[in-house]
Amino acid sequence: MIRDSDKKAKEAKVKTEANNEATLRAKRIDLLRLFTVAANSFDDIHRCKNSEKNVDIQFSKVCEKAERLFKVDQEIEEIINFTDEEYDTMESCRDRFTEIRVVYEKNYSKHDESKPEISREISPDNFKTP
Repeated sequence: MIRDSDKKAKEAKVKTEANNEATLRAKRIDLLRLFTVAANSFDDIHRCKNSEKNVDIQFSKVCEKAERLFKVDQEIEEIINFTDEEYDTMESCRDRFTEIRVVYEKNYSKHDESKPEISREISPDNFKTP
């Protein structure tokens, strides 16, 4: 027989975990949208052969959004299993970031050796996948 206090504590724990999961999923959706906007802006600037300064600024924005998105993905992955759709979305974003990073390194970073190195924290070697 389960005591009422144990039952209430267990229900509270389940409710807290559900709220945390919902909060992380909502945060992930927002970051995914921001990453997509930043990535598309990078593509637009690159295609227009806009100034290198604008490309550098936009690339920094993409990196920042990617770092935040991948961190939330990791937090979610630690507490729940991704659905196939969520996993595919995560991998698609990582692939998209890798493409942008390669375009940037190939076309822009070689011109100026004094530019800071791209964050290794978000390099493909450090991506954690299930």
